[in-house]
This record gives sequence, structure tokens and C-alpha cells, in this order.
Amino acid sequence: MTYASRIPELNWVGKTGARNLPKNNRSYNVTDYGAVGDGIAMNTKAIQKAIDECAGNGGGTVTFSPGKYLTGSVYLKEGVHFIIPKRTTLLGSTDLKDYPEMNTRVAGIEMQWPSALINILGQKNVMVSGEGVVHAQGKVFWASYWAMRKDYEAKGLRWIVDYDCKRPRTLLVSESSDVTVKGLTFRQAGFWTIQILYSSYCTVDGVIIQNNVGGHGPSTDGVDIDSSSYILVENCDIDCNDDNFCLKSGRDADGLRVNRPTEYIVIRNCISRAGGGLLTCGSETSGGIRHVLAEGLKAKGTTVGIRLKSAMNRGGTTEHIYIKNVEMDNVRTVFEATMNWNPSYSYSSLPKEYTDKEIPEHWAKMLEEVEPDKGMPYFNNIYLSGFKVRNSKTFMSVEGSETSLMKNFNFSDIDANVDRIGDVRYARDWKFDNINIKAKNREPVIIKNSENVHFPSGVVAIETDFPYTLNGVNKEAKIKGAAHPEFSFLLPEMAGNLKFGIVQGQSSKWLGDFKVKNVKQSGRQLTYRLSDPVLKGGEITVNAVALSSSDGVIIEVSAVKIPDDISLFWSYGGAYGEVLEKTGNGSLRPVYCKYNVFSVEWTAFTLYYGQSMKLKTINAVMPVSSEIRLSDAYMQQSPLSFFESGKKTDAPALAAVLPLKSGQKEYFCIYRQNEKADYNHYMLPALFRKETAGIISE
Repeated sequence: MTYASRIPELNWVGKTGARNLPKNNRSYNVTDYGAVGDGIAMNTKAIQKAIDECAGNGGGTVTFSPGKYLTGSVYLKEGVHFIIPKRTTLLGSTDLKDYPEMNTRVAGIEMQWPSALINILGQKNVMVSGEGVVHAQGKVFWASYWAMRKDYEAKGLRWIVDYDCKRPRTLLVSESSDVTVKGLTFRQAGFWTIQILYSSYCTVDGVIIQNNVGGHGPSTDGVDIDSSSYILVENCDIDCNDDNFCLKSGRDADGLRVNRPTEYIVIRNCISRAGGGLLTCGSETSGGIRHVLAEGLKAKGTTVGIRLKSAMNRGGTTEHIYIKNVEMDNVRTVFEATMNWNPSYSYSSLPKEYTDKEIPEHWAKMLEEVEPDKGMPYFNNIYLSGFKVRNSKTFMSVEGSETSLMKNFNFSDIDANVDRIGDVRYARDWKFDNINIKAKNREPVIIKNSENVHFPSGVVAIETDFPYTLNGVNKEAKIKGAAHPEFSFLLPEMAGNLKFGIVQGQSSKWLGDFKVKNVKQSGRQLTYRLSDPVLKGGEITVNAVALSSSDGVIIEVSAVKIPDDISLFWSYGGAYGEVLEKTGNGSLRPVYCKYNVFSVEWTAFTLYYGQSMKLKTINAVMPVSSEIRLSDAYMQQSPLSFFESGKKTDAPALAAVLPLKSGQKEYFCIYRQNEKADYNHYMLPALFRKETAGIISE
């Protein structure tokens, strides 16, 4: 069983989202109330009048004729379905005076802040939908922020600039229930795009957010779910310049005072493009974030994939987060978790020149000290499964603290191609299952100050290319060779991988990492000549010849002028039992080894693989001096780590070491047994001579 299959029943998932929709079909067109769709006239009063009359008559639809309607803040009411139809654009005013200030919460602090462009405040049974566009025209607010930030940073006020520079959100749902937002395209938010605050049973479905139109605005989050519960977000496509889908629950002393969690959240079948995080929990974590299911997500060019972030004065527990079936491409960091996020923003400190001066109320809230034990955040019970990652820089960057370890993180069914795996600090009780991470730098994950965190592979080697082909006896059977001595047996199903390395004392090296590798193909023979400084002027030659009577190869390994303490390493495993897709290859991947069973007799073995009622076999005869061990296919960062990995694994492979002496020849034969092919070790030298003689005669 994978760890994903052990997730407790998520019986709350079906309860998320709006339970009711407005039912009254009576329609109110804003043009009948004086609205003009020329993009110039201010339509706030006309639109609001249509909304008020609709709500006063028991609800219905408020809609628009095609055009561009400039407006400030409007406030939807119970029973209203606000429709922005195709060929209609709602334009946000660029004058902050058109967004009346209100008591609200922004970035984790309750304070006075401008109303949003579209507001649903203390209402129920409201819907906003359509095929039209809500264009917030936020560039003017972006510019004001950058100007103020430059000034504030010079004064040591980076921590408060985001609160002093007031910018309107695009859509705010606050203290409301049974609200649906569906199908609209949102562009160029001045601040956050959609915030669901202190609300329950809301749905955001099929919205498109394009906040990078005309630039890259600061703090232009996509969908923020803030101290709310039973929220469903699905089928959305977000391109922004901050967190794409973000869960929040208050900040510091003010957030701890409110102490309201974000919980029972489903986010599914969504795409993030540019932005700070595909799915972010935090950094406002004071009220806690829990019971979250995110599935079927895609990140394309997003800075971070999954992001857990907080600060040491924020408090709150983030737990029971389940994230599965995620695809990422060109994401800088796949998984990030930190308790000390962005210190210049997260920690408030009043410069000396402001001492004894009157300061705004929200400054005082930000400066209120939090006792260390109350300010400690916690991250527990995080489950990630079914990840497919391509072209990313770092797989993970995790740092808890000495007094708050990152506990019980579970990773399963992970397939990732990254530059580096990354680092884990201050963690406890992590579990890994079916992890296949290919790191370009081939360096192991850095694990420090952690307990019971054993990354299964350190590094799984980069997947090998196999440009050479030796034909089997059967037309569909191929033995693929790499540019170094590594072979994949495709018969036609993946029947295993054989590769070589050397061991010298406490160091080891794959032959694929040798400095000089020359390979030559002659018919059904591949000849490798390899040298490396570790051989001190010596050379290893590997001759692989396809068998003429079976699907398989016989291999002769010889050496000249090598040091006396060099041993040869070989490994075999990875009989997947299925024909690989075009995007796959024949590397020794742990997932290919999961159901392999070996029967070893001295230094010969039979490998059983495939479906239980249709088992297939492949046979091997190896040098008699081989010291064979059942080993862990996750531990391939070096031949020695593979050899010493131990047999407690769900990805078994054989690994062996044998002495390699100058002038001595060792023989290996991997084949599918038949009436003409049934070999033992003593037959191999003659078999090799016979097969190579056949090549010469050919």
C-alpha cells in the first residue's frame, strides 16, 4: 500500500461549496437604470440601483448589455445573480476615492481598507458569473505601491508598507455563505483578486485570472481563502504575480485574537502559471489551516509549487493537508516549507525616530508582541502523492525550528526531474514511498537536525540515454546500450537493467561517470573502453555481444594496468513487465522494481516479474567471485551506497562486488532461457568466443 492509500476517509469533501443558487429569474439590466457602456461614464450608482431593486424584489439577475462599464465599488445582496455576459467588460475605477473604506481584514490584520470592486458582505445565496471580463485597471495602484515601498524601505518600514499603501481587491466575499463565482475572466487586480473572508460554503468555479496583463503587479494573489470553511475551488486558471491559490487565517497578535481557522477546503483541476505558489498555506497561519484536499493541479512556470510558510511570531497549526495528482513544469522549487518566511516583511520593528510619536492603529497591531510559545507555528501531517515534475531547479526546501519540527510529512509516487533535491532541516518522522527523483547534480539531499527522516535515494541517477541497440532473437526484443556500460533489456517489455561501477576502499564510481568513455558498435557487439584518473593510467574494456540462440547478451570485462584494490560493481533489477511508453526509458527506476522476485543460486539467478498469473522470467549467470546482496534501488547515488543499502525495501534489486584484476577476464550472461540457451558459469568463456567468432564470420 502507498501512503496515499492510507489517507483517512475525507468524508467532508462532498460538503464543500455553495449549497444554494439564486433561483428568481427576473432580470434587471443596468442600462435601464442609466448605465452607459462606453468605458468613460461612471456607472457605480446605476449598477448599485439595479442591484438594490433586484434584491428588494426577492432576487433575480442583474446583467449588462455589451460594452465597457466603468465603476467603483458595488455591493451585491441576497438572492442576486450578477451576470457579466460575453462582450461585456466591467472596468474598475483608477481613483481610490471610488472604493469606500470599510472594516475588513487584509493580509491577516483587521483594519480600515478600501472596499473591493465587487463586494458580497454579510449576504447569502449570491452568484457572480458570466463569460465577460472584470478588468480592475490596477496598474495605477501598482505604481503607487512601488513608489511607497522605495520610500518606506529607506526608513526601515518594509514591514508596514503593504498595509499603508491601500489598494482595492477585485472581489471580496466576507461573512457570507452560499456564494458562487463562476466563469468570469479577471484582469489586472490592484491587489488581491478574489478573497473569501470569514465565510462558508462558497464555490469558485472556472474563473480565469490574468493579472500580468500590462505588467507584473505586486500582491496580485489569485484566490485567497481567509479564515473560511467548506470552500470549493475548481477548474480555474490563474496567472498572477503572487500566490495563485492561497490559504490564510490571520497574522500575529491580531490573528491569534480572532483565532478563526481555514478548514475543509477542496481545490481541484486548476492551473497556475506565473505566480508565487501553486498552492500556498500562509504566511498568515495564526488561526490554523487544516483539512485541505488539493488534487488534479498543474503548475506551469510558477515560482514555487507547494508552499507552507509562516513566521515565529505568527502561531497556528497547519495540518491534515492532502495534495495529490499534481503536474509541474518549469517550477523553481517544487515543495517549500518554512517558519521564518521573508523576515523583512514578517517581523515588525519601529525605527527610533518614531518612538513616542503617535502611530496608526494598524501599526500598533503589527507591533504588538506575541509570547514565544503562542507565536510558534506548527506544520504536521502533510501528504503529497502522485507528483510529476519536469525542468525544476529544486525539489524541496524545508526548515522547521528546534522547538517546532516539521512532523509526519508523507511523500509517495513522486516522479521528478530537477537540478538538485535540496535540503531538510528540523523535521521528524517523514515517510517516503515510490520516490523517483532525478537530480542533475547527483548530490544527496541535505538532512540536518532531524529525527527519523531518511530520504530513500539520496539521489537517483539521471535517467540514461540508450542510443545503441543489440537485436534479440525475437524481432521485438531489443537490448539497449548506453554510451557507457549500462544495458536495458526490452523483450519487448522492460525486463531489467544491468549497469557497472567500480569500488575502491570507501569510495566508488559509476562507469558512466568515468572521464574517458569510448564505445564502438560492430553488428551485434558493443565494445567499451574506459579510463579515469582513479585507474591511474589503466583501462577497463567491456565487450557485450547479443546471443544468437536467445534474447540476451554475454559480456566480457577485462582490465589492464589498474590498481590492485579496484573491485568491479554490478547491479541488476527493474523488470517492470510492461512495454515502456515513448517518454520512458530503460534506466533502473525504483518503480520498475516493486514486484521483482529473485531466486539466487550461488551466483546465478532467476528474476520473476510481471502479473502474478502470467509471470515471466529472465536468467543470469554472473562471476563466481561476486558477493551478491539484495539491495535498495532507491539508493543509487553511488555503487557503494547501492551495495550497502540493505534488503529492507519495496524496490529490490541485486547488487554485487567482485575483485577486478589486470589481465583477468570476467563474464556475465543475461538471457531468456530456452532449449538452446541454458548456461552455467563454466560455459561462459567458450560461449563468448563462439558468439564473437560468429560476428567475425558475419
